Amino acid sequence: MKFSSFNQCGLPITNEDIVEAMKKIPGYLDITPSDFMEVYRVAFDHAVSRLKTAIRAEEIMTRPVIFVHEHSPLPEVVKTMAEHGISGVPVLKADQTLSGVISEKDVLRRMTEDKTLSFMRVVLLCLENSGCMARDLKKLIAADIMTSPPVTVTGQTPVFEIADIMDRMNINRVPVVDEDLKLVGIIARSDIVKTMC
Repeated sequence: MKFSSFNQCGLPITNEDIVEAMKKIPGYLDITPSDFMEVYRVAFDHAVSRLKTAIRAEEIMTRPVIFVHEHSPLPEVVKTMAEHGISGVPVLKADQTLSGVISEKDVLRRMTEDKTLSFMRVVLLCLENSGCMARDLKKLIAADIMTSPPVTVTGQTPVFEIADIMDRMNINRVPVVDEDLKLVGIIARSDIVKTMC
């Protein structure tokens, strides 16, 4: 019997999931509604487990990647981020290996000594004070404010693992690198959300 269905999360339940579920339930199955629900529950768990490793970074990463170099002037970095509508950008060394990441948070942290300020609080402080808090940033380069070493994943890293890394590290994007630390892609939280839907 061919069986394929979707649960409330949109995860497909396949014949393999049902068979694996039936193998894990001890004893004879009389396939009543309660028995089927038990099979379904175990099949669901199997499907989730399977999907945790099925989708990998290389399948959902964005490429080519917008990046800057370590010696890029900070105004140029900010302009690049603004023009591309991105809130973070990888920073590369001269040999094109990944050196760090610059996010909006990194820029905001350099604008004030209060590390807990939100973006709107920084804007308010700029509006209330004469002069802009960002003027001192003009002299900096990317390497001065980037977060380094960066959190990275490989193309083979499962998407569920990437989501866990983002949650634990409180980051919104993660560069994807090869074995030589060369940048091959980037994954944002929005890429993971699209994958889950």
